[in-house]
Amino acid sequence: MKNYLAITGRLIARTAIHIGSGEGSNITDALCRRDAAGHFLIPGAAIGGVLRAVTTRLAPRIGANVCKALLPNEENVQDMTKRYNDRKPCECAVCHLFGELNPSEDEGKGRASRLFVAHAKAVDPQISSRIRDGVGIDRASKTSARAAQAKFDLEVLPPNTLFKLRLELEDATEEDQNLLAATLAEWEAGRLWLGGRVARGLGAFKLEDLQVVQQDLTSDAGLLAFLKDDAPWTSPSVNTAWITSHLDKARERVQGGTTCHDGVARSFVTLCFALRFESLFLTNDTVAATRSGFDHAPLLEVMTDQQSAAILPGAGLRGVLRSQAERIARTLTTLETNNATEFGARCPACDPLRRPDQIEEQAARLSLPANATELDKLKARASLNVPLASCDALLKGYLKTIKETKETQLCLGCLLFGSTRRGSRLTVEDAFSEKDLPRKVLDFLAIDRFTGGGKEGAKFDAIGLWKPAFRVRLHLENPSVWELGWLMLTLRDIADGLVPVGFGAAKGFGQPRIDSLKLDYGFISDDDYAGASEIARSKITPTSGLYRVLGWDTQDASQRAQLLTIAEDWVKKFNDKLMDFKREDSLLRVQRDTYFDGEIPQLYEKEATQWLLKK
Repeated sequence: MKNYLAITGRLIARTAIHIGSGEGSNITDALCRRDAAGHFLIPGAAIGGVLRAVTTRLAPRIGANVCKALLPNEENVQDMTKRYNDRKPCECAVCHLFGELNPSEDEGKGRASRLFVAHAKAVDPQISSRIRDGVGIDRASKTSARAAQAKFDLEVLPPNTLFKLRLELEDATEEDQNLLAATLAEWEAGRLWLGGRVARGLGAFKLEDLQVVQQDLTSDAGLLAFLKDDAPWTSPSVNTAWITSHLDKARERVQGGTTCHDGVARSFVTLCFALRFESLFLTNDTVAATRSGFDHAPLLEVMTDQQSAAILPGAGLRGVLRSQAERIARTLTTLETNNATEFGARCPACDPLRRPDQIEEQAARLSLPANATELDKLKARASLNVPLASCDALLKGYLKTIKETKETQLCLGCLLFGSTRRGSRLTVEDAFSEKDLPRKVLDFLAIDRFTGGGKEGAKFDAIGLWKPAFRVRLHLENPSVWELGWLMLTLRDIADGLVPVGFGAAKGFGQPRIDSLKLDYGFISDDDYAGASEIARSKITPTSGLYRVLGWDTQDASQRAQLLTIAEDWVKKFNDKLMDFKREDSLLRVQRDTYFDGEIPQLYEKEATQWLLKK
């Protein structure tokens, strides 16, 4: 070993976090990870995995080859099995730093990781966890999706939980250090998420107090001092300029993005805004309700603190955004199509809670002759009175002849928001209100329709928050222009008061507005910044990691007008995308639609009569 470098810092949770152990208990479906003494920790493998994922995406932008870990996503690869079976070392810069993806037994062909990542233990061993409830919502009924078995809970650690980070790097080259510095700069900028359900509000971190210790081991004295030190990362010889100097070197090597692979980092958009409610806001957290004695109580940052901030879970807000976005896309598609067959092929959003195994069960009951071909079976499946309304059914292999699902076969909703079998590039973090919010106790009683009196067993109460304001943060990686236009249309509906959030929408509760919106558009090279007016380039703010960042704040009148102009371009791109959208495979046609709660012909006047006659 010729050189040694240690990096220490503090990981502070911005939101609640769930570092899963893979185990459940009689209290919750998913427990957090603990060590043998019962203390909470983040395994080094989890931290190292996120480090490698970010580095893999950044490395090609500073001159490194694309790692083989990204290549399986290419659509032009004809023989995926052959490429995996050759087991040749990748030998890219990322594999040099983190260890070979395909290690070889030949001497000198690959080695283990040069980077050691220690377990990050919670600084406070007495920190208490919470139980977070979640439930999937049916798109048509807007009630709990019991048929999809979408009820769950999990153990989480509260916001502001502090962990100590320690990385140790040996025999690092200049390129290794440039890559690591670029990745850590992303973490310092707040673009760090760890653990489970990060796209749905959890696992947001910030990295602070980064310190770097370097030791030269080429001399006998330096090596001896290193071997005698049981904790070399605590050395007082801190290199305060390490990350700045290596980040500058990485920026000097930035490559254009026109020929980059789709999985490589290009750009990001971060949206921050205040979601301000005009009256009462009601939501329910089972644990808070049990402790308070009320039937419904809001989720709070600290359960025992009466002045604690309330939390709007990212999962709930994400569901609202997706539901309204899909409603917009479906409505526009319905207006632009002429018949049920056309809509079935162009339906832009599936039902993500449709269980693929239900489709498989019905398909298994099809009465087909023994000599039926695979094409006969495929056509029979497509003729079922169960739609291919879930992209998860396709990803699971419902259509057996499709060996590898392509993006062109998925709906637009799953491309942006993801599904249970496909990750999402859109992160919606938990949102926090200001503290010391006014709260009101409400009593509810259902009325018997026949007697006009109170219905037995239908009495309940709730704690409501009076006019809360939540600070929301959305982050979208590598956004397409049409995705930005879709998000802007959805946020416009919320800003206009058309989208209720929380419980009691039919009673007038949960009517939010959006104000104080800030948008940051980060891009690495000029060709990564597309679909917006050139006038915005003059507003570039200081760099953030490898990215240059454009920023707009709607509280400034001129910036608000400029952002509205740019957003109009994005919306036009979304309309163009929607009008051109069509499932690639002719068999991928929706026949029934859960949003419209019935067969599609009812939507079209010419076919509705024929549909009614058949009934």
